[in-house]
Amino acid sequence: RNRQTRTVGLVVADVSNPFFGGIASGVEASLGEGGYSVIFANSGNMAEREKELVLLLAQKQIDGMIVASSTSSGTHMLAAQSRGIAVVLVDSEIPSLDVDAVVIDNRAAAGAAVRHLIGHGHRRIAIVTGPLNASFDLQRLEGYREALAMAGIAPREDYVRRAELLASGGERAVAELARLPERPTALFVANNMMTLGALVGLKKAGLRIPHDISLIAFDDQDWYSVLEPPVTGIVNPAYEMGRAAGDRMLLRLQCKGAAPAPEHIVLQASLMERGSVSRLRS
Repeated sequence: RNRQTRTVGLVVADVSNPFFGGIASGVEASLGEGGYSVIFANSGNMAEREKELVLLLAQKQIDGMIVASSTSSGTHMLAAQSRGIAVVLVDSEIPSLDVDAVVIDNRAAAGAAVRHLIGHGHRRIAIVTGPLNASFDLQRLEGYREALAMAGIAPREDYVRRAELLASGGERAVAELARLPERPTALFVANNMMTLGALVGLKKAGLRIPHDISLIAFDDQDWYSVLEPPVTGIVNPAYEMGRAAGDRMLLRLQCKGAAPAPEHIVLQASLMERGSVSRLRS
């Protein structure tokens, strides 16, 4: 393929999630400066839909594709590559694919959240995670488990709740945790949309933050700071991730000689302390 259309497809997992708005802004800023336009597509966190969209975009003669993948298999992206389309992953990584990937250190970020809770005296710590298809879900769960193990806390499977990456998923998971005979004293929610539902679930269960249960949530949002109490969050640098993915794509599309070797770019997330974690009196 020599003919360029100067368009790049961007497949995101959930267009209603402000986190992906941040990624899209970063991608567009980078590619716009390079003279490329972006076609957006939304997979709705559905692996099958993502595969359809990738193959559909590949048929549209685009030059490149940036994918926030919800899958653990990359065969659909290999098909796009075989058509001469450059592929960059953002907020996801698929070991079987030899492509650029821009991610955060999910293990370290989850570990920092759990260590913060342990440091405040909590040992009964639950996690609400996604369906565990995507790399970020698996890595956040690994980070949670590693932090517990390092503190000598035995993991409890009834404290690990898998849910859809939606508000309804977070609400359902929290309702299940609230009914346990030995309720957790702290909760780590691994996604911002699930956090919204978790807050509803806690309110319905009559559990107050942080008096009855402490909370740390991933994907820090503006609204975390205006809640009462404001929620301690993991700041996930969405715009910077999008920008870095766009920069890698430009590098691929504008290189004149041999294509650069794929890079694995890891950005750091940080913990923003607010008021949703209480110190547990032993």
